[in-house]
Amino acid sequence: MSAAFFSKVASFLRTESSLDALRNILTILLPSSLLFLFWDGHIAVAFAVGTLLASLTDLPGNKADKLTTAAYCIPIFFVTAITSSLALHYDSWTIVLLLGIFGFVYTIIALLGFRINVVGNLGLIVASFTIGLRPEDPIQFSLSVTAGAIFFFIVCIAQVYLFPHRSLRYAVEGGISNMAKLIRLKVDCYDEDVPLNKTYKQLSALHSRVSDQLESVRSILLRDKYLLAEGNAYSKRWLGKLYQLVDLYELLMAVDNDYETIRETLRGGKTLHTIRRSLAILAFETARLMQSNREKTFRSIGTSELNRLFLQLEADQRQSSPEKAALIYSISAQLKQLSDILQNIHVSKFAADDSWIESKNFKDFVAPQSSFQTIVKNLNFRSPIFSYAVRMSILLISGGLIGYLLPEYRYASWILLTIILVARPSYTITQKRNYQRIVGSLIGIAVSLLLLVFIKNTLALLAIAALCLYLFLLFNKPNYLVCVIFITITILLGQKLHEGELHDILGSRFAFTLLGSIFAVLGCLAIPINHYRSVEQTTASLYKHFRDYLDKIQESYQTENLNHYDLRLLRKFTQASLAQSYDSLEQFAKEPLRGKAFKADIQHLQTLAYRINALLVGLSVNITKLGLDWNHDAMNSRVNYVQVLIEEAEELSKKLAQSKRTKDSNNVHFQPSK
Repeated sequence: MSAAFFSKVASFLRTESSLDALRNILTILLPSSLLFLFWDGHIAVAFAVGTLLASLTDLPGNKADKLTTAAYCIPIFFVTAITSSLALHYDSWTIVLLLGIFGFVYTIIALLGFRINVVGNLGLIVASFTIGLRPEDPIQFSLSVTAGAIFFFIVCIAQVYLFPHRSLRYAVEGGISNMAKLIRLKVDCYDEDVPLNKTYKQLSALHSRVSDQLESVRSILLRDKYLLAEGNAYSKRWLGKLYQLVDLYELLMAVDNDYETIRETLRGGKTLHTIRRSLAILAFETARLMQSNREKTFRSIGTSELNRLFLQLEADQRQSSPEKAALIYSISAQLKQLSDILQNIHVSKFAADDSWIESKNFKDFVAPQSSFQTIVKNLNFRSPIFSYAVRMSILLISGGLIGYLLPEYRYASWILLTIILVARPSYTITQKRNYQRIVGSLIGIAVSLLLLVFIKNTLALLAIAALCLYLFLLFNKPNYLVCVIFITITILLGQKLHEGELHDILGSRFAFTLLGSIFAVLGCLAIPINHYRSVEQTTASLYKHFRDYLDKIQESYQTENLNHYDLRLLRKFTQASLAQSYDSLEQFAKEPLRGKAFKADIQHLQTLAYRINALLVGLSVNITKLGLDWNHDAMNSRVNYVQVLIEEAEELSKKLAQSKRTKDSNNVHFQPSK
């Protein structure tokens, strides 16, 4: 038990985000300490704030990504710090107006991509920190914050030049890790004692994560001009890994029939148990690739047992009816293909085959970059992000106005910070973040009190604050509750050492955090996001992709002319569309007022969409990789079955739309009885 625990801890500390946390804490503390000792304490604090907040904008990516983040982050930080600090310096009411402008602008720029979304969110936090620190010299403070951000990006970009493929390697390892989880989950599909609806829901959720991980690998690799240069042998290795990951994912998603039929056809005997055991070994071997893909020799400890299991499936096939034998042969072929990929994915050199795409077409497999025209098109309340931006603007203005009623305006920073960190488009996520922030703040306050009561040594308290800051950076991405605990301790210890008034610090921290949480919930209820509009858009797009993919598969089979570019591109679009549709349905299901009424239909639609996608991928895999010799009648039968499921999904969407319109109409026209 202890060995497994320490192994998990060691694996966690080797992740990219954990190593980044170590880099970030050194980048924050070393120069800030020197500035504090040899120059000025106020400059040191502002520099540390700029470095800390800039480090939180850093996401995995290539050199171009880091430069883009810096290009947005540095001017946003400077403009926010200088305008906010000047308004505070002159006690101008314009600080409230600025908060409203920042709330809208820094939220709406999320349309430019997730990376810019993070920068905008941190820009809002710069405004909150500026109010909390209330600098005496606005120019000095703003330049120090900006200098801290610039220093961080110098370190970050230097690291990219020294280790250009670091994020790519970690993205590939993350993809492998999620693949292993997906295989373990597929075991339940062949277990008659496990309800399929539950398994389908779990598979759909995991599918979204795997799809996002593969998109991250594509984004980093296929936009790197150096890696994709002609004649670059190193690029062939990474391209090979990407192809193997995509092929592995395709096989894991593929079923040549639905699991209800598989369970019914293979009921009795040991065939289902043999399949489950094979998948369990493959899941274990996939997880081992996390260690073996670092230039180590791959030796599959499960090869001999897998071969024995494959022989058992062949024996079952020979002793079965034609229908059952054909099904066993298809599943066995997929399992063998999975095994082959796992044996090959560690290899340093890959030989390109007919399924590889020409480098000139790589750009088609990378998500297109948004432009400012995207923002212009979304400046209306039909856009969920516009509604959210308006909500954030109003909430921050409200929090800013509260500040004028307080003895010192800086106390409003806790309200604003809580709104920024907690208020999310979804009511459910907002409530979850509220719970995490309030509980984390209470625990952090309690621990801080104990530390301040029993430890009087200033250096010891500084060391604990620095350690807690590192732990905040370490848990910032994986666990928000834990990171709130450590940042609360860091801030309270730092403010105690800096200002000395413990009573005011603790009172303001909890009271105004609670007030900010209340504001965030009221904002969700007052300006709700119409998630159903996203559902309509994403499901309509999904059904179109389903039909396009099915038409191309049917055309490829009938003409016996495989266009791997078209098939790969349509599969990629369909998988991405499925992930978006699943997410929009999840958001709609979590609406506090209407979501629960449609939960059953939403779950049915998610399950149906996942099955259709799996069947489509199964058809594609069978004609591109497994080489099964189907006759036209068998192919047409499978195509017709998928078409029926697509029609069923479309009818369910229409039913959902009609039910929603009826319910909304009843709510509008409802009159209480006398």
